[in-house]
Amino acid sequence: MTTIIIEENSPQAKQLLEYIKTLPFATVIEKKSFQEAAAECNAVSVDEFFDELNNGIRKRLKNA
Repeated sequence: MTTIIIEENSPQAKQLLEYIKTLPFATVIEKKSFQEAAAECNAVSVDEFFDELNNGIRKRLKNA
């Protein structure tokens, strides 16, 4: 499963969302805000992601 977050802040975004809703293999779950959707899927900030990635790399190199 892939999660895509589309903010409806432009006519093109709204048009894309309406098209996606017509696809038989896609499910659209509408949320009130980006923050709500991000929290629901346990999203992390880019900084946090890279911190965790770097820590994992350091641990592997230390144990090698």
